[in-house]
Amino acid sequence: MPIKVQEHMNVKDKPKMYIVSILSENHIPWVFCMQILTEIFHRSDEDALLITEEIQANGEGFCGIYMFEIAETKAVLVEKLAEKENFSVSCLIEKA
Repeated sequence: MPIKVQEHMNVKDKPKMYIVSILSENHIPWVFCMQILTEIFHRSDEDALLITEEIQANGEGFCGIYMFEIAETKAVLVEKLAEKENFSVSCLIEKA
């Protein structure tokens, strides 16, 4: 039996995307920021460095845009790790 290949797929709705940012109320260590950005958000060392500088200077840094479930999972991971290390860090999830 030959395989039939569908040429056009109908995608009615694109998934809604969400922006994830790290919010730091107090100073958090540089190494901790870099760890979160490279391990949880899979940012390159160069990107992580720029985002860490932004967090250190402004108390907030853009981490990425994801589908809601992924954004939520990353935010929870960051907050649990920060709590474990006794840092005051939270994540903001906003519609893109």
